[in-house]
Amino acid sequence: MRHPATLLPLLAMLTLLAMLPACRASRLAPSREIFDEQSAMTLEVVSMPFIFARARSDVAAHARDYATLVAAEIDRSGEYSDFLLLYRWSTVDRRMSPPPPLSAGALRILADGRAIDLQPLQRVPISLTQSHALYVPPHGDVVPRAYAVDGALLRYIAACRNLTLRMPQEELDTPFTLWQDGREALAKFLQSISGT
Repeated sequence: MRHPATLLPLLAMLTLLAMLPACRASRLAPSREIFDEQSAMTLEVVSMPFIFARARSDVAAHARDYATLVAAEIDRSGEYSDFLLLYRWSTVDRRMSPPPPLSAGALRILADGRAIDLQPLQRVPISLTQSHALYVPPHGDVVPRAYAVDGALLRYIAACRNLTLRMPQEELDTPFTLWQDGREALAKFLQSISGT
């Protein structure tokens, strides 16, 4: 049996190792600032998006449909507006299941039992040329959409415990479940844009 004094360094090392994930999570940046040269607008973009997925075992064993959801704020010479970017994409072979049409853009967010229905803007209000900074998936059949939102809705989403998405206008209306959790990043983004 080891003497208690020889266990102290081991306990200290185990404590530090246990703290590493928390330290890494707390270093999550609040947002990214992007200047859109085509429109001369400044964007604040969340540091990590949400990614939702639904299994498509009806067409292939490991195929999935995905929805990447990105919070952003546009600054047009001091006039601010918040929105969500949505990238709809899939690993399903398009011959088996073609991408959804651009007209099928209604989005239903189910957050702690509350249904939030959003209609897409007629066009995405920013250029997507800075695709990496805007989290555009590196996939050929990405369908981008944008939805006008406000800070209160984003705060509600950041604080909710259960979150799923539905695309009610798509032929397959089964839910997308959370694949990558962006709630902490969204909370930090909201603190950054509100200045508190």
